[in-house]
Amino acid sequence: MILRTQLLEAHSRHNADLIMAHVSSHPETLPELMACFFSDEVTVAQRAAQVVGDLGRAHPQWLQPWWPELVNATEEPVHNAIRRNVTRYFSELKMDLPLKLEQKLVNLCTDFVADPHQNVAIAAFSMTLVADRADRYPEQAQRLERVLVRLIPSRPPGFQNCGRKILKQLSKKSNG
Repeated sequence: MILRTQLLEAHSRHNADLIMAHVSSHPETLPELMACFFSDEVTVAQRAAQVVGDLGRAHPQWLQPWWPELVNATEEPVHNAIRRNVTRYFSELKMDLPLKLEQKLVNLCTDFVADPHQNVAIAAFSMTLVADRADRYPEQAQRLERVLVRLIPSRPPGFQNCGRKILKQLSKKSNG
């Protein structure tokens, strides 16, 4: 299977599952998938992001060689799917990150939450990531708290719901 060609076939769950199954059973094709993910072609990168996100949940360690590039890709993504899938991957990741990379990611995620125009899913994954690391990054956790208090009233219901849960989580950590 030529992954780029298959990605251009259709934007569907079925096609993403087909590609995911192929890469899972042929791990040597992972660099080809990642090249598609980092592509400047919007459609290719967007569709690859769905597969990379799924792959990250199924085989989190497989993406480890690309961690720095994944974090960098969130800064100016060619499509929001890049940022959404990367923030989700790292917010769910149970592996330790190198300190400098984690610091950069926590800073970026705090900025994503603070951006009132940011996609709700990206903001939700970002606030989860920062809150889960609040013990190691108390300054960013305090900043996140201030941002949430300011933005919750004006953001969509999904942001409000997640934001209130994160505020409770941060409150327990600071009081516990």
